[in-house]
Amino acid sequence: MWVKGQRQQAPIPKDNEDELYTSVRARALKTRETAASTETPSDMKMLYEFWSHFLCRNFNPTMYSEFRDYAIEDFKQSMTVGMEALVDYYNETLKSKNKVIPDILARHYIELVKFEKQTANGDVRLAFAKLRAAWRDGALDMKSRKKIDNLVDPELREELER
Repeated sequence: MWVKGQRQQAPIPKDNEDELYTSVRARALKTRETAASTETPSDMKMLYEFWSHFLCRNFNPTMYSEFRDYAIEDFKQSMTVGMEALVDYYNETLKSKNKVIPDILARHYIELVKFEKQTANGDVRLAFAKLRAAWRDGALDMKSRKKIDNLVDPELREELER
């Protein structure tokens, strides 16, 4: 069972109050529509956190696409919570020892790193920092590293190795 704030699955308690994903999602998206343009509502923060954990173990293309689209849309409005969750998701997927990063995720991660470089304006580049750490510390599965390496241009490769 997924529990907010925990990286690992938790045992289901006897007095569990569960809520359907569809209900959580609908409420989060509704509060997102009515929230101030620079504020990420708590329901949406929880949905981002859920997506970043759940998709690592149970990839769903539709859910992933929605996660990515909302995170990018929010980021363009100066809200970083979704983007931070998306970067955490890419990082966890990339460093997984159980499976190789899927092609689409590898491509999207590199696109995000390049997008970050264009929009950073001196800010911390979280996606780049996580990719660089994984690149340098040997945490990458060799097949995942090869996929990433095939997508990295010479300029980015030099920056990663610096």
